Amino acid sequence: MDKVMLLAFFNNILDEEVNKVLKSLNVNGFSIIENVKGKGNTSGYHLGDNVFPDLNNTLIIVDSQKNIERIKSKLVDLKEKYKEEGIKIFILPVLESI
Repeated sequence: MDKVMLLAFFNNILDEEVNKVLKSLNVNGFSIIENVKGKGNTSGYHLGDNVFPDLNNTLIIVDSQKNIERIKSKLVDLKEKYKEEGIKIFILPVLESI
């Protein structure tokens, strides 16, 4: 079965909620990169400074399409629940893993 990558950027205030999703789905393999700075098309700047104090975290998971769809579904629920905080999700093909 082919693998895909879920890449999600989310406001770090949602860290606990995202971890609850991962735990509820028994996701054992993932990476979280904390305190990611940047600017979104609609969300504005996240720079962790006095002017733009928000920061994002990044979730990276490589798994089967079926498992990624389950995780994505729960993250979309969070996105709807916490519209102001923001979650952006990308699903990418994994061509090779070494």
